[in-house]
Amino acid sequence: MNLELDRYGLWEGINEVIVTTVSLDGKPNAAPIGIIRREGKLMVRVYNGSQTYSNIMETRLLAANMVYDPVLFVRSALSDVDDDVFKFIKTDNGEDFPVIADCNAWMLFEAEFNSENTVLVAELHPVTGTIRQQEIRPVNRAFNAVIEAVILATRYKIFRKDKYLLQIESYSNTIYKCGGSTEKNAYDLIFRLL
Repeated sequence: MNLELDRYGLWEGINEVIVTTVSLDGKPNAAPIGIIRREGKLMVRVYNGSQTYSNIMETRLLAANMVYDPVLFVRSALSDVDDDVFKFIKTDNGEDFPVIADCNAWMLFEAEFNSENTVLVAELHPVTGTIRQQEIRPVNRAFNAVIEAVILATRYKIFRKDKYLLQIESYSNTIYKCGGSTEKNAYDLIFRLL
């Protein structure tokens, strides 16, 4: 299927989205992941040991959800999100698949990979998608800083190195200077969930 990737906000480079997956027993999962677009191809890298990794291995499907909610990025990175965050769509084979209910757009992909390893590297092939809302959003430095901080928080959870905490703390000035209450709440939530 040829979907216009630019319309969905999937530009050249790494696009931070919330990926949704589902286990074989129907349990939805959400996690921030970078969708990589280079030279006309889409790829994703997912580390072994995560629920996202297991679900992609089992179903070979994932959905990229385009959202601008920094709190949801933090919650999906550092804890499980509530089931009411999801809505289910029907796939081509009639199975239910979770997407984020309040996302601006979502795109369902089939993941093609050859073998499992410490890191799953999969090429993504669009299956279907929906654009619910195309809003104009200027760059917000605080939102971007929250995304960087939550990426560092996930590394801290894995490696438990204090350098990651120091790097997370280095974003506080930008977030408190440039952000609104949502970005500030998301940043504070990182420390509560760590």
